[in-house]
Amino acid sequence: MIYCMSDIHGELDRFKAMLDLINFSSDDTLYIIGDVIDRHPGGVEILKIIKDTPNMFMLLGNHEQMCLDTLGPNSVYGSRRLWQENGGISTYRDVEVGDRKFHLVHAMPSDDPDDRIWRRPKPDDPPYFEDRIAVVGHTPTCYMSGDMESPFAVWHGNGLIDIDCGCGNKT
Repeated sequence: MIYCMSDIHGELDRFKAMLDLINFSSDDTLYIIGDVIDRHPGGVEILKIIKDTPNMFMLLGNHEQMCLDTLGPNSVYGSRRLWQENGGISTYRDVEVGDRKFHLVHAMPSDDPDDRIWRRPKPDDPPYFEDRIAVVGHTPTCYMSGDMESPFAVWHGNGLIDIDCGCGNKT
């Protein structure tokens, strides 16, 4: 089975619970489309699990980019403050399942690398592709549906599936 997750934001217990729920095994493949770190303390442990599991693949999200921007001699001015303000203190890939094709990207399908990790789709956007469905995270699904009372639901739109169910935004 092929699975996708997004925006785990350091929620190690929830990540492990989801792996248990889907009975994740070596016969499965898991794509994590960004924002594994920040907001909750388990991000580094989740990264280690991903690194050590050959059938788990991770795409860069804006939180990983903010972290990378703060490291080394070429750090971007102001990036440390931006990262901290977005939870730092506490990419794309096509996949085929059966006869359906999916485009996985953290934020929004685009040729621009910044758009792929930062830009937010809108519910009424036209389909990004004729031949595949885009699977995104980054934007909590409650903003796509307009239903702020029930944020934990995958959102399906016109050629778009949003799987950021707000894990990093809930206590």
